[in-house]
Amino acid sequence: MADSSNQLVSYLNKFDDGGWAKIVAELQGAIHPVDQRATQIWFAFFPVKLNKALTESEDPEATAKKLILKGDYRLTDQVDSSAEFLYGHRYWPQVKKAVALHAETGMQTPLDAQIRDVARKVAGEVNAPVSLLVGITAVAFGTLAQVGLGVFRQPAASGRYGSSWRKSADQIVADRAKDDSQGVFGFLRSVNKSFTVTYREYEPGCSFKLISQQDVTMAGRQYERDYHAEDARCMPGEGPIPVECRAASCGTCWVGVLSDGGKISPPNQREIDRWRYFGYEGFTGEADSPIRLACQMKAQGNVSLVVAPWNGMIGRLDEKEKAVAAAS
Repeated sequence: MADSSNQLVSYLNKFDDGGWAKIVAELQGAIHPVDQRATQIWFAFFPVKLNKALTESEDPEATAKKLILKGDYRLTDQVDSSAEFLYGHRYWPQVKKAVALHAETGMQTPLDAQIRDVARKVAGEVNAPVSLLVGITAVAFGTLAQVGLGVFRQPAASGRYGSSWRKSADQIVADRAKDDSQGVFGFLRSVNKSFTVTYREYEPGCSFKLISQQDVTMAGRQYERDYHAEDARCMPGEGPIPVECRAASCGTCWVGVLSDGGKISPPNQREIDRWRYFGYEGFTGEADSPIRLACQMKAQGNVSLVVAPWNGMIGRLDEKEKAVAAAS
């Protein structure tokens, strides 16, 4: 992988998706609740396995075609924007600079300790709680591992990082826990309760209504916006979440769930069976997984989501591994 001559990058390259999942799990208690699930989601959206397959391929385009990749699947094309759904993204320029400098020190303490140390330093510089820096700092280390020091050390692109967030981190967490009012006599209603699905928290107006127990992709079929122009994977008339089959067969509609998983239906067996085939390495398998297929997910309350920037079937990479193992 790129820049493996750098001591830190070489060290980071030893972590596969399962290894990163363990690091993020160790850091969860230090991450502000606003970014706990978001941090897990980022590492699921940008798996090491996919990056490795593309960077080591003699023909990356052919590999992408084999894996039926659609959307923005290359982290190198979105280094400074990939984590914009994290509240801590507002500190990205400072975090990116600090991690790049840290990479020159050659420190070999445990990775979680390195992440905490850099987060503390940046928190002091920007006068913010350390908990708001830990998640985005972990993302910076993960980004460095995949894109290499040469790309990563470039100054962050100019922009208004985090400027779209209008509320504090605590307010956002509180809002995620709330549900839409059903009116004065709402407590008497057993059906047709209406809730809100937000699919881009940091941008006003990115939401749609859902009837209780309706699946999320069907609820998202709104026609007042040209979602296809925003994301070519979104078919006209199908809403902001890319979807092709609604049967957990295509993997197009995978999303990250930022809000409480208790407001959505648990994963059914079909979804569970297909998780890793579509590429959700490291952060699946539990009932409250932050990674879900929207077509299989029904909601009974307000839900905050983030749409994956790509979709594909990277489970096909396992087919080669199984073939090699069988032949040996």
